Order: sequence, then structure tokens, then C-alpha cells
Amino acid sequence: MKLLTYTSRIQLFFFLLLFGGFSILFYLVLSWNVLQNVDEVLYNRKMNLLAYLKENPRAPFTEDNPLDDFTFYLIDEEAFQKGREIYADTLVYEPVDDELDEYRKLTTHAELHGNYYRLEIVKPHLEVTEIVGTIAITLGGLFLGMTLCYYLSQRFISRKIWNPFYEMLEKLRHYRLDKQIPVLSHSRIDEFQTLRDAITELMQKNKEVFDSQKQFIENASHEMQTPLSVIQSRLEALISQEELTSEQAAIIEGIIGSTQRLKKLNKTLLLLSKIENRQFLLSEKIPVNGIIDRSLAYYEEQKVAQHIEIIIKKEDELIVQGNIMLTEILVQNLLKNAFLHNIREGKVIISIMKNRLSIANTGYKETLDKEKLFHRFYKQSGNPDTWGLGLAIVHKIAEVSGWNVSYHQREEFYVFTVLFE
Repeated sequence: MKLLTYTSRIQLFFFLLLFGGFSILFYLVLSWNVLQNVDEVLYNRKMNLLAYLKENPRAPFTEDNPLDDFTFYLIDEEAFQKGREIYADTLVYEPVDDELDEYRKLTTHAELHGNYYRLEIVKPHLEVTEIVGTIAITLGGLFLGMTLCYYLSQRFISRKIWNPFYEMLEKLRHYRLDKQIPVLSHSRIDEFQTLRDAITELMQKNKEVFDSQKQFIENASHEMQTPLSVIQSRLEALISQEELTSEQAAIIEGIIGSTQRLKKLNKTLLLLSKIENRQFLLSEKIPVNGIIDRSLAYYEEQKVAQHIEIIIKKEDELIVQGNIMLTEILVQNLLKNAFLHNIREGKVIISIMKNRLSIANTGYKETLDKEKLFHRFYKQSGNPDTWGLGLAIVHKIAEVSGWNVSYHQREEFYVFTVLFE
């Protein structure tokens, strides 16, 4: 999730949470205020009515006149003593509307001209629920509209503010050390400008280190390869002389073999370094099926010598995007590993799917260390013909190509799978 979306959602969530809490509080305060005003009107009506009746004893206050908002009920002294003043909600039937309307009723007690009365005064409730509801809906709609406008404007403004950051991020995503350093945009924001300067300086230093390392590797490889070739050629010339004894010839053959292994190691390390430095273009469409068919021809002799059975399960044509040279090295190293660490009368199962290649082989039923399997110079077997670099190269090729290589053991098979994503 992008930073802008994440922060906007958090702000919106807390805004709505606060809005909901304050809306409830607003509703309760408004309802209480309306009721207080109605109760105040009832109280004033009571005081004015009692004052008027004390001065006008002949007023027909005992009658239940439907046009009045008050009613007197004659009670005894005991009920008068126990009585208390009560404000309550009530419903009154309105014939005109043919419905029950909300009213506020004051129930109190009064002594007039030697008699005791229960006085009930009713006033329209002002339909507080409808009024408060209307106000709440209106303000709620207003605040929600303001929230939406705030959210959209905040995203627009934030996007403008963060635009230099996203530009830098995009250029860094596509930056390669073997290419020219990209020019990052200036920003009026001090933090982004500081970040730009730091990134530019870091890229320049990395570029210098990369160029220096690349030059060193190429020079070192060349300087090592030349004397090794000279040593090998002179040893081959020496071993062809007739006056050498068999013991001397055996020693020289061992030296030649070691020299050849050093030359091979030198080339392998140089290849691994080039892969790590991403000195290969990854823009080709490569048919992996053809690479497998060509590569299997190299192991025909080993297949016959060890009676190894090859099973190819081809579900689809596998075409990947990458570098054809690196893809061939990956496939060949996996096949070499499958044949080199196999057993007599074993099996090699090659499964080709639309976006997946799986190579499984029988072995000596040893459990391999998954944590170290793809590390350089790690080899669990004592085979002198391996350096422990083949699977490290496979892993590095998959990493720079955006693929995923994994290992698991299934029954007597060791299975290596490459997922081309």
C-alpha cells in the first residue's frame, strides 16, 4: 500500500470516528436543551396561571376545557402532601391529524381557596425527535460532504507535494550501475532536496566503486588467465618429451589438471561477478524447451555409462524473458547437478510447464542443507570435480532475472524448481 493511501485512510478513519462520537454528543446536548426550554415554558405557565387564579377566584379553573392547556383535578390533603412536581413526555391525540403527537406535561399540585388540586399543564413537544433528527441529518450531510472534499483535496495536495519523491523512487527503481547516473528533479521542500542530494552522492560513489571493481575483476581475470595458459602450454610441451620417466609424467599431468581447474575457476568467478554486476541485457524471449534439448546432448555419454533414465514431462512451451546466455548457463548447471550427483541406474525427471521448470534426480539419500545449498563453495559431497559454484550461479542468475529458484526433497528425488515470474 502506498504511503499516501495509507496516511489518507488513517486520517479518514479517525475523522469518521471523531465525527460519530461528536454527533452522538451533539444529539444528546440538543435534545436536553430543547427539553429544558419546554420545561421552562411549562414552569412559567404554571406560575402565571396560579398567580392569576389567586387573584380571580371565580375563574372556571375546575372545568376540563379542551381549548385550555391546563386541567385541575380535585384531590385530598394526603395526596397533596405526597405529591411532587414531575416533567414528563406524553402523547396527545390530535383529531385533525388523526395521530398521536408528542407533548411535554407538567404535573404539579396547588392549593387554591382552601382546596387541593393536581394541576396538569401540557405544551407541544416541538416534535423534538424530528427537529433534532433533521438538524443531525443536515449537519451530518454537511460534515460528510466536507469530509469527502477534505479527503480528495488532501490527496491532491499530498500527491503534488510528494511528486518529487515518487519521481526519485521511479528513477531509482530503473537505475543500473552500468548506466549513466539519472538526473533527479529539484524540489522546493528542504527534506526532499536533502534526500535528492544524498541519493545523488550515494549513486556517484556506488558508480565509482562499481567501475573500479569491474575494472579490477577484468584485469585480474585477464592477468590470471594469461600465466595459467602459459603454464599449461609449457607443461604440455614438457610432458611430450621422451626422456621423462612415468613418475615425472604423472606429476606433470597432475599439475596440468590443477591448472585447468584454476582456469575454469577463474572463468566461473568472473561469470559470477558479471552476473552480480548485471552486465547482461535481459530483453530477449528465450524458448527454454530448445535449450534443454541441446543441453541434454552433452550428458549422453554419462547417461549411457551410468544407465540413467531421462523422463521429460512437457505440459507446455516454456518461453521466458531474459538473457539467452544466462538462461543456458542456468539450465546446464541444473542438468549438470542432476547428472553429477546421481546414482547408477538412477533417474532424471524434467518437468516443463508454462512458467515453471523442475529438474529432479535420484541421489544418495542425503539431506541437503537448504540454508547453505546456494552459497558459494558449498558442497556436501566429496566429488573433486565440483567447486560448489554451480548452484550459486543458478541462484544469482534467477535473482538478477527476477525469477525464483527453490529446492525440496520428495521421496528419493532431489527437486530443483525455477519459477519464471
